[in-house]
Amino acid sequence: MLTKVYYSTVAMVAVLGSFFTAVEIARLAAGYPAAVLGVPAVIFAFTVSRRPGGEPVPQKVMAAAALSVLAGASVWLGSQMAVHPVIGGAVFVVLMAGSIWTRRFGAAVTRLGALVPLALIAALLSAGSGTGHMAWWPVCGWMALVGFSAFVWVRVVRRVAEKLTGLPGSPPGQAPAKRSAQRAGLSPRTRMALQMAVALTAAFSLGHLMFGEHWQWCVISAMVVSLGPVGRGDLALKGVERGLGAMAGTLVAALIAAVADPHGTTSIVLIFVVLAVASTLRAYNYACYAAGITTALSLFYGYFGQSPQHLLLIRLQALVLGAVLAVVVGWFLVPVRTGDAVRARLGATLGALTSVLDARRDGASTAKALAAFDAAAANLKASTRSHRLYRTATRRLGTAHRITPADAGEALLATRGPVHALAASEPGPCERATTETVGLLRRAVSAPADPLPELPEPAQTAPLAELDAALRQFAAALPSLARRRPPEVAGSGEALQPPVSAA
Repeated sequence: MLTKVYYSTVAMVAVLGSFFTAVEIARLAAGYPAAVLGVPAVIFAFTVSRRPGGEPVPQKVMAAAALSVLAGASVWLGSQMAVHPVIGGAVFVVLMAGSIWTRRFGAAVTRLGALVPLALIAALLSAGSGTGHMAWWPVCGWMALVGFSAFVWVRVVRRVAEKLTGLPGSPPGQAPAKRSAQRAGLSPRTRMALQMAVALTAAFSLGHLMFGEHWQWCVISAMVVSLGPVGRGDLALKGVERGLGAMAGTLVAALIAAVADPHGTTSIVLIFVVLAVASTLRAYNYACYAAGITTALSLFYGYFGQSPQHLLLIRLQALVLGAVLAVVVGWFLVPVRTGDAVRARLGATLGALTSVLDARRDGASTAKALAAFDAAAANLKASTRSHRLYRTATRRLGTAHRITPADAGEALLATRGPVHALAASEPGPCERATTETVGLLRRAVSAPADPLPELPEPAQTAPLAELDAALRQFAAALPSLARRRPPEVAGSGEALQPPVSAA
C-alpha cells in the first residue's frame, strides 16, 4: 500500500506542476482562460505518469515529440467534432482503433500508440466544453507546448524522487513478450481494434441521437471499457465495474458541486485530491478508480460551466449506454477468448520467472527481473478476475466447476511468494532443475495438447521446494489450456493433481 501511495504522490506532484505551468502559459503568453490549457495539462500529466519508465533515451525523445504533436492535434480534432461531427468522429475512430492495431509492431510502437487515447480524451473535453468552437490554430500551438511541459514534468519529478528516496520513480513495466507464432484467423490485436472501431461508431451515433450536445459521455465510457480488457470475461466484469463506478462518481460530483463553487479554488483542489485517490485505488478496485475518474471529469465540466446537478440523469444514461455498447460489441464481434488471453499472459509470466532465475544464475541483481515478474503476474491476475468470481459462486452453491485456463493462472500466481523468498536467498545448485522445469512448462503452454515430459526432481528445502510445488500444481492445470479436451470438473474442495511424477 505504501508503494502505491508513493507512486501516486510522485504522479500528483508532476500533475500539479504541469497544471500550474499551463495556467501561466494561458495567462501570460496566450491570453486564454486558465481552464483552456490547464485541464488538458492535468489529463496529459496524469496519463503519462502511469506509463512505466526505463525506456532508452531515443524512445523518450520520440515520446515527447509525439505527445506534443498529439496534444496540438487534439485541439483541431475537438474543433472538428464540435462543428463537423461526422468528420471529427471518423478521424477519432480511426486514430483510436489504429493505436490498438499497431501494437503488433513491437514495444516501441506500442508505447507511442499508448499516447493516442489521452490526446483523444483531451479532444472530447475540448469538443464538449465550448473551447472546440475557438479558432484552432493559436490554441493548437500552445497546447503542443503544454503537452511537452507535462512530459518534462513527469520525467523530472520521477528523477528527483529517485534521487531523494532511492526508489524507482515509476511503477515497474513488463518486459515485452516474444511474439508467438502466427495462428490462423485474426490476431487478438486486430480483433480488439475492430471491436473498438465498432463500439466507438455506435457510441458516437447513439450519443448524438439520444443525448445531443452531451454525447461525449457515451463515447468516453465506450472507449474506456473497450480499451483495457483482454477476453470476454474481463470485458464483462469491467463493464459492470465501469457502470457502477460511473454512477457513484456522477453522484459524488453532484454532491460536491452542491456545496462547493465549481469555478473556485476549492473545486480545483478537490479534482487533484480525487485523482490522487483514484490513482492509488486502481490496483485494488477498478470500480473505485472509475468512480474517481468520473468524478474528476464531472468537476472538469463543471469548471467549464456545465452543472452536474442538472445533467445528472443524462450523464448516468450516457455512461451506462457506452459501457453496454462496449460489452455487447466485445462479446459478439470477433471476441477474444478468455482462454487465449490467459494463455498469452501465462507465457509472459513464465518468461519473466525465467529472467529471475537467469539473473540469479549469472550473479546479477534480480531487482529489475523481479519487478517485471510482478508486472506480468499482475496482468495475469487481471485476466482471471471473472473466473475467481465464478469459482467463488460455485463453491458457495456447493456445485462443481469446470477446470478452465484461469485455474492454471491461479496456480501460477501461487509462485509469487516463493519467487520473492527465493530472490532474497542465496543461489543454490538445485535452481538449475527449477529453471529446467520452467522451460518445460513454457513449451507446454505453447502446445498444451501435447504430453508433458516428466519434470525434474523437486527441491527439498525452502523456498525452492515451495516454488517447485507451485509449479507442479500449475502443471496439473495445463490440460485445461487445450482447445479440445474431455470435460473435467473440480469440486469445491478438490485439489488439482500433477499429471506427471514428482520423482
